[in-house]
Amino acid sequence: MRILLYIITCLILVMPSLAGAYDVLVVQDQRSPTYDAILQGFRSVRQLKERVIVMQDYAENDLLRITREDHPALVLAVGGRALIEARKLHQTPVVSVFSYAIQQSGPPSNLVQVKMLMPAERFAALFRALGAKRVGTVLTPMSSGFAAEATEAFRKAGIRLVVREAMKPGNVPKQLEALKSTVDALWLLPDPGIVTSESVEAFALFSMQQRLPWVSFSDAHLKKGATAAFGIDIFDMGRQAAETAGSIMAGVKPADLEDIHPRKTRLRFNHPVLEHLGLSVEPLRQLGGSTAE
Repeated sequence: MRILLYIITCLILVMPSLAGAYDVLVVQDQRSPTYDAILQGFRSVRQLKERVIVMQDYAENDLLRITREDHPALVLAVGGRALIEARKLHQTPVVSVFSYAIQQSGPPSNLVQVKMLMPAERFAALFRALGAKRVGTVLTPMSSGFAAEATEAFRKAGIRLVVREAMKPGNVPKQLEALKSTVDALWLLPDPGIVTSESVEAFALFSMQQRLPWVSFSDAHLKKGATAAFGIDIFDMGRQAAETAGSIMAGVKPADLEDIHPRKTRLRFNHPVLEHLGLSVEPLRQLGGSTAE
């Protein structure tokens, strides 16, 4: 009996150390083929011991407690919800991937992001190819920092960015109406405060009614009538996250690393929509664009 109690006591003492015997705490929003592809890309670069937490499986996720007890070398946050939770950490290095997060300004010094959104300069070049001079968008006030950066990038390209503010998704149609006769193209951005299936439909409807091209942050919206969008290689984003994690684990401070934009992208355009709007596909092809399947 004493031997059995001794064994049980040893197991209890060892289990916490086993829980902490990993390098990377992976926190992901949900299970899906997209998240699987990101992690496959990550693991193709670095083989590290992991603990995986899928947020949809738990009502609450106390990452602060977990990192305090387990002491992982790094947290990999996959998705927007995972990033929100990971931003509560201030000591453990965090690499974020698959989150647009344009509302987030002034990221903490322990966070490096592999961004989903292309630089504003790339979008400015796309709008120039579409012949746009005044581009309208709708954002929440929380995205004002991004809006200021994009406005300056567009100004340098000779384009005026007209920003209308909305507090919630239901305000989007009204703000689009305010853009009537003032812009010649639309830009749908991944502002989590307003982007829903209904607001995407509002952009599509307003574009059709006003005969305006609209560019989206997601190539999935080409099926909704978007004129053009940038597609991103998800697997390679995972590789970029692993390369960043490797630098941090080698001793580089996250604060000394810059956020990363996707390096493998493809510009895709909606040929029927361009024809309907009377726009040429050649300028988009010159940018390396291809017809959406």
